[in-house]
Amino acid sequence: MRERPLHELVDLSPVVGVDSEEAFTRIYFTMLRQPHPTRASLVAEGIEGALIDKVVPMMAANGLLEVHPGGEWTIHPPDVALPALAADLERRARTTRATARELAAIYFAARSSSPRESPSEVRLLSTLHDIGAASSEIIAAVQKRVLVMRTVSPRTLQILRSPRHAHEQPTLTRDGHEVDTQAVYDTSVLELEGALSVLQTRIRGGEDSRLAFGIPFSCLIVDDAAAVVDVSHLDPSGRGSLLIHNPSLVGALTELVDGYWQRGTATPRQGDVDPAAIPRAMDRRDRTILTLLAAGATDATIARQCGISQRTVERRIRALMDSLDAGTRFQAGVQAVRHGLI
Repeated sequence: MRERPLHELVDLSPVVGVDSEEAFTRIYFTMLRQPHPTRASLVAEGIEGALIDKVVPMMAANGLLEVHPGGEWTIHPPDVALPALAADLERRARTTRATARELAAIYFAARSSSPRESPSEVRLLSTLHDIGAASSEIIAAVQKRVLVMRTVSPRTLQILRSPRHAHEQPTLTRDGHEVDTQAVYDTSVLELEGALSVLQTRIRGGEDSRLAFGIPFSCLIVDDAAAVVDVSHLDPSGRGSLLIHNPSLVGALTELVDGYWQRGTATPRQGDVDPAAIPRAMDRRDRTILTLLAAGATDATIARQCGISQRTVERRIRALMDSLDAGTRFQAGVQAVRHGLI
């Protein structure tokens, strides 16, 4: 059997350094092949003694083997040791992620309060990285509310393609209190593969989101005090985007986002429907179809987000219109709201 590097089985980069990973793999596989591995037996296989002395303590520290008095080793079964190691690495990763926001708050607070440098009321941003950094800067200081408005853009794509755990985490203040987060997304976002599932995950993470038509650009507003305007839909590099601290400009943006929020349709949630409130011929998928329909999504977009064919969508819309006694698609959406279905 071909000897697969150990890092193909589990990521050891947090455990061993890059220079040590190859040696770690070679020594571990040699141990597994020997019924009773010892330092001498490994040296006989051509492995340097100094390397063995460096790697064995790493293995012991991470539960792959046990070192007994006198230098004897007990190799733990890989089907037990490796899953335990992977679980420990995931625990460390969760702890690191949980600490990152607090450290970011300290980082940005120290820089924003520097007596040598007061923040400019409007700062030009030149790259997607600048947009991300500016967004982290103002969110790190949040106290009450976050407002979000997003259309399809390279920055929006970055956010939606973030790891699942990033969408599940609520936005917190520096002292750990959850803040209100309202987000309104242009219906064109639903053209992106898997977008509805991501938005539903963000809802579970505490974001209250809606869908609206014709959102002109993306914007993030924190506490009506600071905003990041993202115009990367016009320039994919992100150049021309802005970090704004000017109260009047932030206030105007807040009114704009609030307007789209008021006109928006609630994003369909997963498993939040009372079956007794749904007409007999309607199921949860139909409710999702109605919500996307009311938000202005095309049949093709609805089909993509629901995982069904466009012909099935067209057929269900006709059936829903009949069930709701609606003569048009718009009337079907109005009737759905009236019945409390969306």
